[in-house]
Amino acid sequence: MKKHDDHSAAPECASPPCAMHEVDPGYMGLAAATSLSRALSDAEREQLGNTLLRDLPDAVIFADREGLIRFWNQGAQRIFGYTEAEALGQSLDIIIPQGLQQRHWDGYDRMMATGQSRHAPDELLAVPAVNKSGDKLSIQFTVAAVAGEEGALAGIVAVLRDVSTTFDELRRLRAGRS
Repeated sequence: MKKHDDHSAAPECASPPCAMHEVDPGYMGLAAATSLSRALSDAEREQLGNTLLRDLPDAVIFADREGLIRFWNQGAQRIFGYTEAEALGQSLDIIIPQGLQQRHWDGYDRMMATGQSRHAPDELLAVPAVNKSGDKLSIQFTVAAVAGEEGALAGIVAVLRDVSTTFDELRRLRAGRS
């Protein structure tokens, strides 16, 4: 069968790819994923979501209105060193450097009161953090308010990534240019 580059050569073809086209593996992967998504039951979709959140290499942390940790995934354990059992029920202070805690809580309280962050929803924030051993980390994160069943604010979820190595390398490069 002859391969052609445009549909004008074969009017019987319609996108998506037909037998006269080479099939793009990415297209097939997307089609398979879409098909899988449609085939999942609500329970399976929930289980998949839970598995993704639990196993994500980035930290996913949910804190309630009082700033107590209620969800802590394996990425959070890897980055901060606390097991889920150690972190659950603890204040977010366990990962916030002491000198920055007041500033953090001012922003947290503002978000709990208004449902709004002073940062854009898609803004990637960068702040210092601290792990269980007391080592300072540089993290980037996004944050979102989480509404409860009745629409009232239930807390905040954050997705965090340790960028300490990248930050340290940038600092070394800048120091070398001075």
